[in-house]
Amino acid sequence: MRKLKFHEKKIIRKTNFLEWKREGGHRENLITTRYHMGGRDDYKKYSGLCRMVQKLTNVMKQMDPTDPFRIQMTDLLLEKL
Repeated sequence: MRKLKFHEKKIIRKTNFLEWKREGGHRENLITTRYHMGGRDDYKKYSGLCRMVQKLTNVMKQMDPTDPFRIQMTDLLLEKL
């Protein structure tokens, strides 16, 4: 690797490669400490799972409450959770 120029070193000093604005690192750290998660990968799996459950419940909310398929899927989801 070549030696970095002065302005490149200056940019690298000011850049934090471990935390990005769009990822919301403060929330990630808060949740990993609260639920005693091992690391970032566990948090990503957890947030993906939460997102999928929220989408599924929103779809089931739009269905008719007396629909037998909705009742069956609600029972299955509650068993899984």
